[in-house]
Amino acid sequence: MKIKKLATFFGLAVASIPAMAQYEGTTVYDRIGHGQDSITTLGNIVAYKDSYKAQDYAGAYEPWKAVLTKAPCAEVSTYAYGAMILANVLVKEPDMTKKKAYFQELMDMYDTRLKNLDALNSFTKPKSRATRGDIVARKAFDYAYYGAGVVDGYSVDKAYSMLREGIDLINKDGAKEVPGFVLDKFFEMSYQKYLADSTAFREQFLTDYLESREACETMLSLANEATDSAAAQKIVAQYDPTLNRIETMFAQSKAANREQLIAIFSPKVEENKANLAYLKSALTLLAANDCDDTDVYFKAAEYAYNIEPSFESAIGTAQKYYKEGKVAESVQYYDKALELCSTDQNRAAISLRIANALAKSGDSEKAFTYLDKAVQYNASIAGKAHLVRAQILATSKNFAEAISYCTKAAQEDVSISGSANRLKEKIQEVQRKNAEYERQNAAYQAEKARREKEENFWKAGAQ
Repeated sequence: MKIKKLATFFGLAVASIPAMAQYEGTTVYDRIGHGQDSITTLGNIVAYKDSYKAQDYAGAYEPWKAVLTKAPCAEVSTYAYGAMILANVLVKEPDMTKKKAYFQELMDMYDTRLKNLDALNSFTKPKSRATRGDIVARKAFDYAYYGAGVVDGYSVDKAYSMLREGIDLINKDGAKEVPGFVLDKFFEMSYQKYLADSTAFREQFLTDYLESREACETMLSLANEATDSAAAQKIVAQYDPTLNRIETMFAQSKAANREQLIAIFSPKVEENKANLAYLKSALTLLAANDCDDTDVYFKAAEYAYNIEPSFESAIGTAQKYYKEGKVAESVQYYDKALELCSTDQNRAAISLRIANALAKSGDSEKAFTYLDKAVQYNASIAGKAHLVRAQILATSKNFAEAISYCTKAAQEDVSISGSANRLKEKIQEVQRKNAEYERQNAAYQAEKARREKEENFWKAGAQ
């Protein structure tokens, strides 16, 4: 799920839409017909919007439906209002037959919008124009969210496939970003598929996790490029909770079981030892799931490095030497990984990866050295370096300093403020538990000393 820079968003949005002149320069009055029909349609537009504002969704339904039927190109907002109106009446409807009918109308509404997409976009400002991917993804979300237990033939497989199609279309078009709620629902469906068949779907689930996480992290990194704090917080509010939920589901899945991952990848790495693309993918998946100290990871790195040295394979080779106790050789390959990067921005990112790898190996001091290098290559990465340093310090139980770096990370980089604050809260919870344990232990020791003193007193008296 590659995300485009915000700076190019508007230009891409314009470029992605073909010339459309059907309703260009028109007003709603030009698009609702003539005579009595137009008067009726205008009245229905006012009626359903008034009812919607009053949260009378049942009252809004009939006039809204009449507008969609008579004038599907009256306003783009007809579809946004319709999604909310239908969702609300569907959820509140006790009769299953009517509930199913509302759900089908919801799906049909998206099809109507797709059918009229060019016409609707012809009178819409470039930055607000929808793409086919936007609509397919939203339809898929509603299918997954409202369809379970309602629509005949509902399946997680279908929901997953629909969301996958929408995401792929958005990425292919390049003009829009994948919304946070779509990523959230997509990964939830992937998780459900994994729970249904953890053996067959494990590798795809791992790929979906990395892809979804990367999409959120990339969007969050763009928060730092926003023109004002409100815009930055808007990005964070959409993608940070999504990232946190994705991480939570992944942790609950226990898909990153070392033994099972080794069992999956060991034969496949051998089968694909001449396939560089597969080897790079395996290195990424294994490293992301704490398997970068295993023989299968080292073997994949060796095969990949022999085909074409890359920073991924160089890091893997360095890890192999480090595990063997050959520290000097490992450092050479870590530095080789940096040489294989084309820009300082990439070198900074790789330095962070090296620091993480060294931290897992237990070498905090060398990890800190590469964190310093990361900031030297790219000062804007300081917040992320602070967060990694905090994680290392927390692991070594240096809680006070870890909390300090969590605070610095959140202040330095709004994109990781959520992660930094969550880590800080976890550390503080550990501190609270430790303090409570110390208090209880002190009370226990005091009571123990009192009883021993009392026993000694009575023993002395008895003698």
